[in-house]
Amino acid sequence: MASIDNYTVGKGLVSFKKTGATAFADMGNCTEFEFTPEIEKLDHFSSRTGVRFKDKSVVIQKSGTLRLVLDEWTVDNLKMAVLGSSAVVSGADVIQIFDQSSVSGAIKFTGTNDIGPKYEWLFHAVDFIPSSSISLISDEWGTLELSGECAAVSGSFGTITDLEVV
Repeated sequence: MASIDNYTVGKGLVSFKKTGATAFADMGNCTEFEFTPEIEKLDHFSSRTGVRFKDKSVVIQKSGTLRLVLDEWTVDNLKMAVLGSSAVVSGADVIQIFDQSSVSGAIKFTGTNDIGPKYEWLFHAVDFIPSSSISLISDEWGTLELSGECAAVSGSFGTITDLEVV
C-alpha cells in the first residue's frame, strides 16, 4: 500500500564473509553502498511489414555490480582494496599488494535506518577487484572504494529480507 512511511533514508551495517570463512565480519563505517543490476535483452523485430516493429523481447543475461565506499582503514579492508594477503612480521601486520587475483565472498547489508522500512540484503557471491584510486594524501577523510561483480549461486544472486515483519 502506498504510504509516506515507505520513503527511506538509507543507513546500515555492512559485513563480509570471505569464501571459506565461517562467519561474517563487520567492515566498519560504509558511507556508500550501491547495487547496479545489469540486464541484457534480446529483441526480436517482425519483418512482415514495410516498417519493422519489435514484437518480442527476452532477457538473455543477468548480472550486477556492487560499489562500497568504506572509511575504516582496517587490515581486512585494505587487503580487499589492494588484493592483498597479510602476515605478522615483527608484531606488525604487513600486507602484500596484489598477492591475490581477486577477493571473493558474501556481502550482507543490514538496514539500521531511522526513516523508512529496514531490509537485509544478502549477496551470495561477490568477486572484488580494485577499480578506483586510493588517495593517501588528502584534506578530506580517507576512503577505500571497492567494486565487485555479483555471481549467482545455484541460480540465486541473493535475497532481500524485510526486517520489520510484524
